[in-house]
Amino acid sequence: MTNESQTRAAVIAALAEKYPTENFGRTAVMKLCYFLQTLRRVPLGYHFTLYSYGPFDSDVLSDLDYAEELGAISSVEVHYPSGAYGYHISPTTETGALKDKAAPFLREHKADLDWVIGEFGNMGSAELELASTIVYADREVVRRGSRQTMAELVRRVSDVKPHFTQAQIERTAGQFSEKDLLLSLA
Repeated sequence: MTNESQTRAAVIAALAEKYPTENFGRTAVMKLCYFLQTLRRVPLGYHFTLYSYGPFDSDVLSDLDYAEELGAISSVEVHYPSGAYGYHISPTTETGALKDKAAPFLREHKADLDWVIGEFGNMGSAELELASTIVYADREVVRRGSRQTMAELVRRVSDVKPHFTQAQIERTAGQFSEKDLLLSLA
């Protein structure tokens, strides 16, 4: 039996192992955990709120740190020519040991992990920010027991993410709608 933090750290390690590019950073960890919990109903126990870069829960970062403390992942700060920085998270030789401790949970949710990597594994940070904010705005309307049009969803997202064009928001939301990932559209 594993505790919740150990299970969640194992999920993060499994995602690091499956991620198809070198761009697996903190934003990707945060958003993939959000998508797993929200879109696939994987019981991770996070409580996401809307933050600057989309849905956020500080417990995800705590679990990421825990996975690193256990030696199951490596997190290296990366500096970009623009002056910005980020993190490159990768599996280690100890990833398997942590995954073994949460093997029943990981087996039960293997299809969900594969799905989230397949759907979102090739997105950059900005795309993940937009995608997760669209889903968050959709679920907020559902939580209120209401419905909305695509135009209303686009406006809601645009209000909190004005650096994305309405065309970008509508295109991404349209793709999600076609995949039945949005629940609030009338």
